[in-house]
Amino acid sequence: MGWDAPPVSVIPVFRYHPDPVGTGSAVLSDEVCTVCTRPAGFAYSGGTIFGKQAEVLCLRCIADGTAATALAHPDGPAQLTDVGRRVPADVPVAVLEEVSQRTPGFLGWQQEHWMYHCADAAAFLGPVGWDEVADLPDALQSLRADLGALGVDHEEADRQTRSMHRDGDVTGYLFRCLHCGVRLAYSDAS
Repeated sequence: MGWDAPPVSVIPVFRYHPDPVGTGSAVLSDEVCTVCTRPAGFAYSGGTIFGKQAEVLCLRCIADGTAATALAHPDGPAQLTDVGRRVPADVPVAVLEEVSQRTPGFLGWQQEHWMYHCADAAAFLGPVGWDEVADLPDALQSLRADLGALGVDHEEADRQTRSMHRDGDVTGYLFRCLHCGVRLAYSDAS
């Protein structure tokens, strides 16, 4: 390892995913990164949704964009997460590229997607259940709105939200706006 290389235990800063270890998106690893061939330190626990898969992928290669380039599909860079359905028109393309190509994704039951607020991507805080969101009115409103957009009526949306468990068959995913602090969430089922 060169003198200028950061220690493998250093976790890069991810604007849109501030705690990838805490959310389960990265795990301590003594394996070598497939992309940079250095000890991973912390390895990404997800895969790519568009592009080649890496056996072991370090957070450094995600943060600097090396992974998106090295694992590229013939049609473009690899993507580590889905930018989502319903991306607001005022979110810059550069933000979508940072989320999809230089931010660790997270595991969801179906297909995870990012949330947006104040013309920017929100920060992913982690999977949640009813116990974690019961006292967060902004997150509850977001959950109901997301389910409503999918055609779920208010009564069923409340039932589904109350049945959420961080590790259960119905899970919520919590985000926070980086500008105004509002909490956003959506749910997903197995």
